[in-house]
Order: sequence, then C-alpha cells, then structure tokens
Amino acid sequence: MNPLPLPLRLPTLWFAASLLLGSSVFTLALDARMASKTRQIASQRTADMAAHDLRRTPERQAQNHVQSATYTRLQAAGFFGDEDRLDWLSSLARLRGSMELQQVSWRLSPRAPSNLSPGLYSSTMVLEIVPIDAHRLALFQEQLRTHAHGRFTLSECTLQPDAGGKQGTANCTLDWWTWNGG
Repeated sequence: MNPLPLPLRLPTLWFAASLLLGSSVFTLALDARMASKTRQIASQRTADMAAHDLRRTPERQAQNHVQSATYTRLQAAGFFGDEDRLDWLSSLARLRGSMELQQVSWRLSPRAPSNLSPGLYSSTMVLEIVPIDAHRLALFQEQLRTHAHGRFTLSECTLQPDAGGKQGTANCTLDWWTWNGG
C-alpha cells in the first residue's frame, strides 16, 4: 500500500480528528437528551400521580370524616386504651338492682392479647344470673351493651329453666374487647 503523499496527510489527519471529535460530541449530546427525556417522563409521572391524588381528595376527606366519627364513638365507648373493669362491674350491680334480680355473679379473667390482631385484647367474663327468663335476659344484655363503658361480644349463653319452667338461671360468657394498638 502506498503511503499518502505528504500534502494529503495533514488534511486526512484533520478529517479523522474532526470525525472522532464530532462523534464524541454527538454521543454526549445523545446521552444528555436521554437523561433529559428520562427526567421529563419522571416529572410527567409525578404530575399524573399528583393530579390523581387531587381528584381523590374529596373522597378521602369523606372517608376520613367517617373514620373520625367511628373513632370518636369507639373512644367514647371505652374500646381504646385500658379496660374499665370497675365500670363493667358497676354496670352489673346497677342492672341487678334495676331488673330486681336475686343474683348476678361473675368471674373475670385477666386481660390477654387476642390472636385476631396485634394490639387487640380480650377479657373473658362468665356470668350467672338468677332468676331470669329469655325476655329479661335479652333486656339485660341490651342494657349492659348500652350502659357499660366497653365493648363485648357474647360467646355463649344458656338459660336453664327452674322447676316451674317460667324462670331459671342464665350462664353467659362475654368477651370484653379493648384496643391498645398504639
């Protein structure tokens, strides 16, 4: 191969250097454009999410209002925080007197964590009520639910009639629930 004549070597070197420099500048420009496009897409995605959140604001406000009202009712009912065992027992004593029952005896277990949810606790109360019939038992449960400072579920309740069959003894198991989810 014949080497280039001397007068053509310098322009050829300039041409090769300009090609190398031009391709480097072109690559840098493409990288800058790609980074700019990536930022633009991210900004557009952020703007779309903000617009979506803004459209959902009235719905979220309504949901927060409902949840706030529910929280306030549960707080007033004694569901959150420590148990109000003294009130539970006082409510039993008041119901015994107002319903003219001979006996309302109870056994209350220690508060224990529930396996249903972290922060949820229950205390089991076993009641024996004498004398009582089905109607008065339902009234007793309703009155206890209304007046006691706490929330309970009825696990079981059996009514054993006496010899006359009109009244008898009720044995009920309640679970008092509290939430200490902090």
